[in-house]
Amino acid sequence: MRSVGSRVLFLGLLVAALGIVLGVALGGCGGGGNDTTTTTATGPALETTTSTAAVEETTTTEAITESTTTTSMLEETTTSSVEDTTTTTEKLSTAETRLANGHIRAMGFIDKVWEQGGKRYISIDYAEMLTGQEAIDAAIAAGDILPGEDLPNDYFIRNTNTDKRQFEVSDPVDITTSSWHGEMNRPATWAEFKSFWSATPPDAEAAFLSDSPWWIERDGQRVIRIDEQYLP
Repeated sequence: MRSVGSRVLFLGLLVAALGIVLGVALGGCGGGGNDTTTTTATGPALETTTSTAAVEETTTTEAITESTTTTSMLEETTTSSVEDTTTTTEKLSTAETRLANGHIRAMGFIDKVWEQGGKRYISIDYAEMLTGQEAIDAAIAAGDILPGEDLPNDYFIRNTNTDKRQFEVSDPVDITTSSWHGEMNRPATWAEFKSFWSATPPDAEAAFLSDSPWWIERDGQRVIRIDEQYLP
């Protein structure tokens, strides 16, 4: 009986040993779990790469959008600037010339000079002083001479528009005459100038000055210079 028990005990120990060996073997096969570990690690890496690409794409889209917006703003600013310049530029008549300093010069016949509210004013009818062939053609068209006739003094004053323009006169203002007292470019005061259109001019020569053509130079709507045009 003891011999049988010993065998049974031996077989039990053998089975236990085999179980341990099988567990280790199975554990070794489970060691192939390195692939599982690698797969788990690879998953987040791929997710990170995808996320980075998305960020880059988003950043690029935002940069393009910002660039487009900036371009639109620049175009709008440029257009607005051009429109402002166009609307603020004064359109000149054919009798007017814009000088290099931006002032406007024109010739005409002054029919009224007055003061009101502490300010000075003139009323002027623009005219054009022509010379050469242009003067001859204009004189023929006006019926002043016939084709082939000579034009006296080689000038012609054309006045096709008799509308009056009123301007404020600067204080002080530069004024010169070219026929008063036989002196060219003679300075005159505002009081003297205004008297040429009064009922009592200073003298007989001054009485004719209201019929002379005058050049005016204005800065905007204010006249800063007045000069008599000498006529031979």
